[in-house]
Amino acid sequence: MALLKRTSPSSFSPLKYISLPSLLIWVMATYIILDLGMHLSTSEDGHVHSQVIKSIKSKISETAAEEEENGSAVMEDGRNADCNSVEAHMDVQEDQPRKPEDPWNQLKWGLPPAECRVKGHLIERLDPLNNYRRGVALGFTTDLDDKTQIEQWFLGTKEDLNKAKRRVFIDLGANEFTTSFLWFMQRYPCDFTEIHAFEADPNLFKFPTGWDEEANWIQEPGWGKVKSRAGFVPSWLLERIHYYNKYAGVVDNVSAVNITRFMKEELKLTPEDTVIVKMDIEGAEWNILYDWVKDPEMPQIIDELFVELHYWHPDNKWDFKRWGRVDATRMLADLRFRGFYAHYWD
Repeated sequence: MALLKRTSPSSFSPLKYISLPSLLIWVMATYIILDLGMHLSTSEDGHVHSQVIKSIKSKISETAAEEEENGSAVMEDGRNADCNSVEAHMDVQEDQPRKPEDPWNQLKWGLPPAECRVKGHLIERLDPLNNYRRGVALGFTTDLDDKTQIEQWFLGTKEDLNKAKRRVFIDLGANEFTTSFLWFMQRYPCDFTEIHAFEADPNLFKFPTGWDEEANWIQEPGWGKVKSRAGFVPSWLLERIHYYNKYAGVVDNVSAVNITRFMKEELKLTPEDTVIVKMDIEGAEWNILYDWVKDPEMPQIIDELFVELHYWHPDNKWDFKRWGRVDATRMLADLRFRGFYAHYWD
């Protein structure tokens, strides 16, 4: 049975696909039917009342049919009902015609909002052409690890994810401590109560020296300051980290862990928890994601997903010839269609 996420209690509301005009018609029809029902037993012309009721029902049916044909029904989260397909989420920046004044390709570091919302929130439009290190691709920076384009779309800036008692960050492919792992700890607007880092290469993920705030605080008359925090992290953060020298995948063995089972059975994550997942596992992501788009519980458990999809293209030289750029774009669209608030991670 699918789990219900705390942020979407209205997901199964019967009003989900009813627009405001239809709702008003239903209310009026209900009132008229009840009023007629009170008089029907005493009326000498029940046939007239019957015809009125049939007329009302016919009008309601016509309105519903018209909305279905025009695709004008609006869902509770503000999305158009047309977004209920993978194809609708394939709305991409790449196919937009070039213009003399083109802010999204000439000026903006980020991307415009997609037509379809996810979890009731705006999310960036997909950009297959420049999704891989967009800032570098557009010439805005030479920093290959720059993530400027994604920060404005953090779910944590749209919801207070700190309200959950349990706040979990899962890093699949953590690499070195000072790379994306530390970036999330410093930049994502959530105080994670537990962190799970998976890195198969034992030579990469190394715990740094913990920062002792008290030992580095200089108290002077009227003000205080710290000596330096460069290269250090608070000791209390290190105590929250669980490190696994294993591959994340779809099976359990000596060197790998079935990450879906791990999240559900070992961590026992629920929709009440805040769960942020970053995935960069050199091609192993595909089998995991194929499972996740078929598992209705996972988008309820995971609040936000950052995933680097590896595929073959002359621009990136990756040797993943089974998948191309279209496959990667479609997977992101499919994830969003299933309810994952998902972004390209590069």
